[in-house]
This record gives sequence, C-alpha cells and structure tokens, in this order.
Amino acid sequence: MQIMAFVGSPRKGSNVDCLIDRAIEGLCSRGDAAVEKIYLYESDIKSCIGCLACTAFKGSQDCPLKDDMAGILARMMQADGFIFGTPNYVHSMSAGLVNLFCRMQPLIKMNIIRDSTGAIIDAHATTAINGKRALIVVSQGDFSYTQSALIFRALDSNMRDFQLKKVAEVFSAGNLERAAVKDKETDMQAAYAAGVKLAGI
Repeated sequence: MQIMAFVGSPRKGSNVDCLIDRAIEGLCSRGDAAVEKIYLYESDIKSCIGCLACTAFKGSQDCPLKDDMAGILARMMQADGFIFGTPNYVHSMSAGLVNLFCRMQPLIKMNIIRDSTGAIIDAHATTAINGKRALIVVSQGDFSYTQSALIFRALDSNMRDFQLKKVAEVFSAGNLERAAVKDKETDMQAAYAAGVKLAGI
C-alpha cells in the first residue's frame, strides 16, 4: 500500500504526530506499506486565494500558485489511502489542514449542466481519489469530546466531498503537554487499531 499521512500540527513530536506514528505502526503490522509523512507547516503549500481557477466554473485551469501542491496532488492520485491529523485549535482544524483541503479542490471533477440560456441548473461531481481509504486523527487539550464536535463534522464533510471512505477516527483529549498522549495506552492502542483498519486486510 501507498499511504500519505498529513500532519496538521505545527510541532514535530506533537500529540497528533505521536498518534499518527502509532497508526502507521498498526498499518505496517499488516504488511508492506510505503508511507509518505507530510508536515504541512514545513511544506511549501501556499494559502489558497479562492480564485476558483481550478474549478469547472473557471475551466479547470492549473492552480496559479507555484509550490509543492501540484506534486502532492499527483501523488495523492497514486496513493491507496490517507491519514489526516489535526490538533483542536479554537474548536476547529488547524489552518494547515484547512488549507490542504482548499488546495485539494483540483481533485474534484465536476460536470456542470446548463439550460438553454447558459444558466447552471445542476452539477455532478466525482473525484480523482474516489473510494480511497482515509483515517482521521484529532488531539486536544480540553477533556471534553464535545469541544471537537465541529472538527469531526468538518472532516466528515470533506471526506464526503472528496468521496473518500473513512475507515476509522482517533480522538485523544486532555493532552496539555507535547507528546502527553504517549502515556495514554488506551489512546495509543486505538491509534494502532485504526492503522490496522486502514490497511484493510
């Protein structure tokens, strides 16, 4: 399997990073897997400017931003599955992960249906990563699960938009210090089991 893991935390060795590593261990326990781990805050991924050039509305042009994203999208089309990880920042995903989903828009292929006047009356979309497997990882400092409810809602919406198959989600709360999750055997084991599910074997 070829898996791409996106770390949406700005800190290496963060709780999100640790959980993703544990999930990768579970994945690899089921056979050979090539995992590309991408630290979003260290990658050259410019902020989406919302120009819509990549959408069918503007002719599905190449993105005008020149950075690492074109290569990332090409590798996503070849990959078998993905891990998306983020800390809880003000009840939302990190800016790095939000921007990744924005920059993934070229993967969506939309067939626009117009009436005789040229007005849009319907549209049907498919994606270049349709049906691929995905795992979600979320860590937060607060102890209440409800503090991340909006994150999971947003992530689930993106899974549907990109037509990915979410196989598992990992959630860990009360992580007030960097790598605190390493001492939480239950959460680390849940991440391992999620990685096994991602393998799909």
